[in-house]
Amino acid sequence: MIYKFFELRNKLPKFLIKLIPKFIKRIIKKKFFNFYFIPTNHSKLVNDNYINNNNYDYQKKLIEDYKHNFKQNSFMTFPHLIELLLKKFNSDEEIMFLDMGADNIDFFLELNSKFNNIKYFFCNLKSVNSIFEKLKYENNYKNMFIIDTIDDLSNEKFDFINFGSSIEYFENYEDVLNKVSNIGKNIFFSGTTLFETKNEKYKKHIIVKQVNLYPDINYLYFFNKQFFFSIFLNNNFKLLFEKKNLTDDVDYHNFNKIFKNVNYLDFLFSKN
Repeated sequence: MIYKFFELRNKLPKFLIKLIPKFIKRIIKKKFFNFYFIPTNHSKLVNDNYINNNNYDYQKKLIEDYKHNFKQNSFMTFPHLIELLLKKFNSDEEIMFLDMGADNIDFFLELNSKFNNIKYFFCNLKSVNSIFEKLKYENNYKNMFIIDTIDDLSNEKFDFINFGSSIEYFENYEDVLNKVSNIGKNIFFSGTTLFETKNEKYKKHIIVKQVNLYPDINYLYFFNKQFFFSIFLNNNFKLLFEKKNLTDDVDYHNFNKIFKNVNYLDFLFSKN
């Protein structure tokens, strides 16, 4: 139902929208357009789900901007990740870093400026990876390694694995989490939605529709916090910190009748 209102809003001529009284607009917005996500009854993510808006020209611009400003300009769901890494590792320490759902090249450039012996593994969709393969070749990024799937890494061990608001888009997320728990020492999740419930129907997850980026529509998981955390706590990890993500103020009120304590979170697990 909410999706239909999004569709209608984008089809209305602008002159008609201007004729609607402001107080009516506020009522409509509050009731229908504040929500980023709506629940579904899907049992699995749809095919060709995630819309890839990454492109080569944008990444080239990030590289040029970094050459002039010497700082990362692209958005991150956890802007203080470099600061967190500097607290955990020395600048000359050998670091194996895996970026699951990696996105922008200037984060890699910033990492390189802070850590002298880092090996950076970039994992994303093949369509994104092809862009970064080209950038790697053109700029001779010898410590960047592009991978299509975590299955390519069964013989590697990582000091830090980062999921920047990405695990929720993996159809096989349970396999991914179990695999990273075997190859990673520190595993960080940012911008991830967790909920609490005793309802057996949602003992692992719920699939939701993301509508705030309309006309692009994505499907993703919200995770049962107890189930999600148990994957790591039962594999000799401890929770180092957990806090609300502050990059966005996500409204979850439309989920109140389904479960409680829904939050947009950042959290870090570390191997004991």
